[in-house]
Amino acid sequence: MLEVKVTVSMPEVAEAINDLAAALSNKSTAPKAQPAPAPVAPQPQPASVSSVPLASAPQFTVDQIMNAGAALMDAGKIEDLMNLLHSFGVQAVMELKPEQLGAFATEMRKLGAAI
Repeated sequence: MLEVKVTVSMPEVAEAINDLAAALSNKSTAPKAQPAPAPVAPQPQPASVSSVPLASAPQFTVDQIMNAGAALMDAGKIEDLMNLLHSFGVQAVMELKPEQLGAFATEMRKLGAAI
């Protein structure tokens, strides 16, 4: 939920309220002639961003990648799997860097892997 707070400063209104209060309390304050206040557009305030914990990306192991790769190979997608490996600049799953495993798993899913 987004909460927006707007603060409008209109000193003319405060003075008019004070004059009205004085008139109602029978004080001898003569109302001052004032021009009608110009509409004041509210100034946008920056929205506060609360810290919401986000779920971390799933971590994959080489074993999970290899098992999913074996299923792709069994499904006849050896060439697709080899092209995927080459697109990551490696010849084998064991050569993938740990930070590449998530992206590699995502691409394997596009080939039909259940990972």
